[in-house]
Parts: sequence; structure tokens; C-alpha cells
Amino acid sequence: MAKTKFVSPQQYAANLGAVIQATEDAGNKVAPFFEKLDDAIKADKVAEMPKAEFQEIAMEFDEAVAVYKDASAKINAIAAPVRLMGVHQSMKKTFGEYADATEMMAKSLDVENQTINMDDFKQSETDQDTLMEKFLVEVRRIMNTVM
Repeated sequence: MAKTKFVSPQQYAANLGAVIQATEDAGNKVAPFFEKLDDAIKADKVAEMPKAEFQEIAMEFDEAVAVYKDASAKINAIAAPVRLMGVHQSMKKTFGEYADATEMMAKSLDVENQTINMDDFKQSETDQDTLMEKFLVEVRRIMNTVM
């Protein structure tokens, strides 16, 4: 029977940090597209946007979702030190739900008809804010324990 290899808290923190950095980079990349779409929503001008611009926003949202889903898989695969297992399990769940919420937002965009399912869009926005706040609290707990 193969022995399970335990990672040091420092290795765990480094692995987690790399995943968090990738998600932060994706968030920074998609933010201007979200802001552009949000401005159009607030001005009630989504239907008047150039079709190519709306398509580009939808594509950027889809790319961000792919990064978040990949990050969720990587977080699930990271081996946590024994003393961090509880908070790690909670963090995995929270980030998985966050990735799902971003997917809900991306799917709320109907590129063909250049419309947005506003109920899903707003619910996703609320869920993302709540889940990211919870995720960051969990990450802080982990990093404070590791350091």
C-alpha cells in the first residue's frame, strides 16, 4: 500500500497561492468587460451595443469561467496538511460554488439575441460577491495558520 505524501504547510500555501494568483489574473482581465456590460445594462443600452462587442464580452466571460473551473479542480487536487483539512474542505466547496456562479452569469448572456437573463445575471452577481468574500476569509484563515 502506497503511503500518502503529506505536504508541508509552506508547500500547501505556495500551491494555493499559485491558484489564487491565476484566478486573480482572470478576474482582472474580465473586469473591464464586466464594467462595459454593467454600464450598458444601467443605461438600458444592451440591445444597442455593437454585436461584436457583446460577443467579445460573452467570450471573455466564458474564458474566465474556464479559468475558475480549472482553479476549482486544482484546489480540489491540492493536498492539505492535516491541521488545515477542515478549512480546506470548506474553501473547496466555496470556490466550487463561486465558479458555478460565474458560469451562471456567462450563461445569462444570449449572444444570438443580444439579451441578458437579468434574473440570472443579478443572482450570479450577488452570489459571486458573497462567495468571494467567504472564500477570502477562508484563505486568510489558512494563511494565518500556515504563517
